[in-house]
Amino acid sequence: MQGFNLYREAKDSYDLLIPQKTEGLILLSLYKKYETHEFTEDQIIDVISKVYKDLGRESNRTEYERDNNIILRLQEFFLWRDDLRKVYRFKKYGADFCKRIDKRLNESYSPAKIKRLFDYLLNELQKTIEQADSDFNQWIEDHFDARHNELAEQIEILDQQVSESVKEFRTKIKDDSVNVIKLIQTIETGLDVIKQQATELRKAFQTTYDIDDILTGILEQQNATQFISNIQKVRSFNDQVRAHLEQVSNRIDKIKPRIREFIYDFNQRDFDRKTELFLKFLMNNSFYSKTENNKKTLEPPKGVLLKDIRDTSLLPRFCIVPLKEIGPKPPVEVSGRTIDLKKRQELIDKTKNKLYEKERIKFWINKAFGKINNEGALYFSPLFFEILREENGNLSIATKTAHQLLKRSLKEKTYHVEILKEEDSDKLFTNISLWKMKIQRV
Repeated sequence: MQGFNLYREAKDSYDLLIPQKTEGLILLSLYKKYETHEFTEDQIIDVISKVYKDLGRESNRTEYERDNNIILRLQEFFLWRDDLRKVYRFKKYGADFCKRIDKRLNESYSPAKIKRLFDYLLNELQKTIEQADSDFNQWIEDHFDARHNELAEQIEILDQQVSESVKEFRTKIKDDSVNVIKLIQTIETGLDVIKQQATELRKAFQTTYDIDDILTGILEQQNATQFISNIQKVRSFNDQVRAHLEQVSNRIDKIKPRIREFIYDFNQRDFDRKTELFLKFLMNNSFYSKTENNKKTLEPPKGVLLKDIRDTSLLPRFCIVPLKEIGPKPPVEVSGRTIDLKKRQELIDKTKNKLYEKERIKFWINKAFGKINNEGALYFSPLFFEILREENGNLSIATKTAHQLLKRSLKEKTYHVEILKEEDSDKLFTNISLWKMKIQRV
């Protein structure tokens, strides 16, 4: 018999077990309003309409068809229907689903509660150890299993507070009506409070070390084998909660310097902005006034006080400037440029020859590997002399083709090169000979 497969079983029922956002909010609204009490179909429809209106959504279907489909889906796992009395109430799964969300969103973080729970676990463990007929596994079932999830939730709530602080900062920083400096200071103060709570919680978790010491003593007993798995379970939990707390503290330590850096950048930009506004104000509102001698004087806007500034470096001084430094300079003769047409043509011809050689070498390389791949092998000597004949005795093209062909064949593992120490020559090129060489495909 095959074991239970959570993925396979949940795949077909997932959409019914985990409602979509709209249906989930309808469930939570019903639970908040009626909880364990019964309610009618009209009351469900009233809640559905209010939720759709609040979300600003409109259904493409008629309201009757929409409401009917939602109610039928919720009856699968969340709602009971009394066919005789035509009323509804929450199933246990539905009530637990709503309670869980309500508890998570409504529960506040409390270091005192954490310490009280850990002290309770430690005291109960000490009592269990002191009893002659004690059973450590019984302590796990009666006390640890009933409390450890609640303890883990407190750390998650603390981490969530950090996330909410960051989210609040990112949301409100975009609002032009918010005083940014005060907002940042508020967020930073909130992070200080959270870090203080994390420190208090770390102190509360000091009790976990006392529990670890007792567990070490249990491991030294002769009958410790039956407790090993549960001891490992408790120790792993203690290590995890301590690591999570350290992670929250480190996260806060990383966020606060960024906030301070943002404050510095914001102050700098704010100073630049105010300076620019002040300069624009001066330019737009300054005016001229005439003195007794009808001399115009630039006056600042009303309300801006004048300040006398005396700087000896700005006092006028008489300087004699030689004429040669301010007079026109004599024209500079432009040297003519001559072009060596013969040398330019030589460079053009040389470049064309290099390009031609490159193209021909590429042609012969492709021809050689094409023959190797089609026929399985190639004797290079006949090809070498064929290149000389076709290229009118151009030894440069032949030797460069040989070099590249040999280099590529030795580099790639799909080819094998065999060189025989036997000379090969051609009657047209009596002064040229080379070793016989065979390249074959492996």
